[in-house]
Amino acid sequence: MTSAIPSTIDVRQPQDWRAVLSPPAELARQTMSLLPRAGVLNTEELVDVSQAVAERSDLWGPLVIADGAQRRYRLLFEDERIDVWVLCWMFGQGTGFHDHDLSGVGIAVASGMVVERQMLLPTGASRLELRPGDTRQGPPGYIHSAAWGEGEPAVSIHSYSPPLLHVGQYKVNDSGVLERRVEHGRQELMDNSIASLDPTRADG
Repeated sequence: MTSAIPSTIDVRQPQDWRAVLSPPAELARQTMSLLPRAGVLNTEELVDVSQAVAERSDLWGPLVIADGAQRRYRLLFEDERIDVWVLCWMFGQGTGFHDHDLSGVGIAVASGMVVERQMLLPTGASRLELRPGDTRQGPPGYIHSAAWGEGEPAVSIHSYSPPLLHVGQYKVNDSGVLERRVEHGRQELMDNSIASLDPTRADG
């Protein structure tokens, strides 16, 4: 089952990202023990961190919230070189197309199924179903979308290095021109305007 294609742009207000930035101290301490060498992590190392966390339900399970009205996410760990997030996905929830600016990313699915898409020009988008044990990685500038596929909720672990301070959100303006808008890296990604213009680019 896939998420419904939105007929209009989602006008919900994003959640207050300041409410998700306080990881439980003991969970953060245990996550820190999974990190590799000092310094900025490469994408292979980011995948390894996300996969190690995904295999530890005692780390991510306490942060999971199944909320059909609001996509939920929570910071699990951060320092000056990496931040690690637990993302929850319910039916119809997706990010829209975005990049991670200067940060590399490593993703691992912990529960359920998440759909990743990448734009295929001039039309369409790829569709990759990610289930527990599956991973993805991308360097700075990696453009994709992510969305719920299966599970109540689906859960994925995302690690970024350097920490995710900004994202580029891709939107289509009233003239049909694709724009990249810089958003705070901890603000919820909600935009589906590309999908509403061309359903073949939908998240789900």
